[in-house]
Amino acid sequence: MTTPYVAHSLIEAMSVIDTLPISMPAVHTFPLTRVMGRVLAQNFYAPFAVPGFVRSRLDGFAVRVEDLQAATPDAPVGLRVIATAPAGTWPVPPVQAGQCVRIMTGAPMPEGATAVVGFEDAKVEKDMALVSAPVQEGYGVGQPNVNAEEGELLAGRGTRVDAVLCGRLASIGTVNVPVFSRPRVAVLSTGSELLISGMPPSPGKIYNSGQSILCSLLYSAGAIPLPCGIARDDVNAIAETMVLALRDNTMLVTTGGVGHGDYDCIRAAMEKAGAQVLLGGGEFKPGGTFALASLNGKYILSLSGSPGSALIIMHLLGLPLVRRLTFDSNWQVREVEVILATLPKKKPQGLLTGHLSLEGGKALFRPMAMGELERRPMDLVIPLSGYEDLETIWAEQRPMPAFYCPVSNVQA
Repeated sequence: MTTPYVAHSLIEAMSVIDTLPISMPAVHTFPLTRVMGRVLAQNFYAPFAVPGFVRSRLDGFAVRVEDLQAATPDAPVGLRVIATAPAGTWPVPPVQAGQCVRIMTGAPMPEGATAVVGFEDAKVEKDMALVSAPVQEGYGVGQPNVNAEEGELLAGRGTRVDAVLCGRLASIGTVNVPVFSRPRVAVLSTGSELLISGMPPSPGKIYNSGQSILCSLLYSAGAIPLPCGIARDDVNAIAETMVLALRDNTMLVTTGGVGHGDYDCIRAAMEKAGAQVLLGGGEFKPGGTFALASLNGKYILSLSGSPGSALIIMHLLGLPLVRRLTFDSNWQVREVEVILATLPKKKPQGLLTGHLSLEGGKALFRPMAMGELERRPMDLVIPLSGYEDLETIWAEQRPMPAFYCPVSNVQA
């Protein structure tokens, strides 16, 4: 058995994900209302400017600014109302000296008008609008092309659709959207101590909550998670399950059995199944116990049975790989700078996990113990070399580099 490559650092392990060959997913076309969270399979350009006309941003009167220069509360200026323009009106009659148009929000501005006076700032007597103060040019006027210029790239291939992008695509009349298919990811747990939900409690056993957490994370990254239950600690059975799981799925995630204990048989099962181990773990703690392998052009990510370690690697390696499989151009984990809000209770071993807190205009890092990772989401991981003087860094409020890995709630 060939000794697999072990990453010397977290950054080195993360760089491996960038080198993996990814097959082009199938493309499917869905109505715009059904593509939230999906990844675009083509570029979208604006065929026309949005909006293509100057419009009112207020309910009021479209006026000429120069007509109101002498207006005062004691001597209001009267403008004759020549028309009413609700939203959708076209054309709107032009405004000449001494005239105005009663206009609603979103309606096209009449030619000649240079501002809008709100209803609350004018009095109406018969067909006259009485305005008692000057108004600035452009007040209440929405300029054209602010949402898109004609020919502008609204979103490129590889962009994950969010609510704002849905609105931008709707603004150019989009009906159907081609998107990449979602990868199917099987999730298999190992461990004789695990119970499936619905089974009665038993001494020495725990319910398999880890599989539910991983399936939720995979869904958030745009995958279709498929829980495969619990496998017994048997090399042949797990190897057979690996082959079957990857027959109809793009990726397999396993938990437990990846260490070097008496009952840890994932690595042997990978070899038995014919998988090539690409990464045999990392020389960092926590989270260094894992394995990444390929089998027939598909991937197996085996995580530690320790929930905290498994979640760290899932956030920093597993979810980026899943986002690559969706062809999301924004798949990488972002590096940010944060300030330590408090010192960790225990001396960290190498990776310091925490959550983000925005206070006083600063991005603060609040350390989390490993046991907390199952009780609340993790936002950040700080990779430590072991030589940092955390007390001084905390006291001086010095920024530290961290990997930002929040869970996005994607609806796919």
